[in-house]
Amino acid sequence: MKIQPNQIADHNDKLKKDHGEAFAYLQLQLDKKGIDTDAILEKVAAFEVAIPSWALGTGGTRFGRFPGGGEPRSLEEKIEDVGMLQALNKASGAISLHIPWDIPTDAQAIKDLAASVDLRFDVVNSNTFQDQTDQKLSYKFGSLQHVDKSVRQQAIDHNIEVIKYGKALGSDALTVWLSDGSCFPGQLNFRRAFQNTYESLQAIYAALPTDW
Repeated sequence: MKIQPNQIADHNDKLKKDHGEAFAYLQLQLDKKGIDTDAILEKVAAFEVAIPSWALGTGGTRFGRFPGGGEPRSLEEKIEDVGMLQALNKASGAISLHIPWDIPTDAQAIKDLAASVDLRFDVVNSNTFQDQTDQKLSYKFGSLQHVDKSVRQQAIDHNIEVIKYGKALGSDALTVWLSDGSCFPGQLNFRRAFQNTYESLQAIYAALPTDW
């Protein structure tokens, strides 16, 4: 579903007069207090919120994802939905993807679709807080801080894979969703866990493009 520009314009035209009068009154009150209205308008106009791809659904937890009716079913539908938000508010011009749920099969086609609805790609997000069906090793006892080096390497490799998807789409940052930790005192060697996490993050950082 797409909202045509003329639909928004027609709706705004009906409210333009009342809005102008209300704004004029607000500007008068701000001027009395020595507040620069134009400076505020510039900040408001520059304000933007990147919409995460899971924002228009029920989201998920480390125990799984439980979708509801009417949610976007694919990356393409998520982009189209966020594009509608951007058409309405002009402050949501970026979408943030979460891998592995938003893996683009054709990066150029996805970029073209995003551009057609006035979107760019913001931060890409990795996921090592939940086991996937085709995953070889489990993150039940941690990922980047796991005592097993092979589990840590699997988590590192996933983050590097996410970086590659981000580069293909024009993103410029990575968010590491890290849920490592323990539940009870004495369950975890904190110093070793910190060192493992530190070394894992170093390996991920080394794979980041220089402009990220």
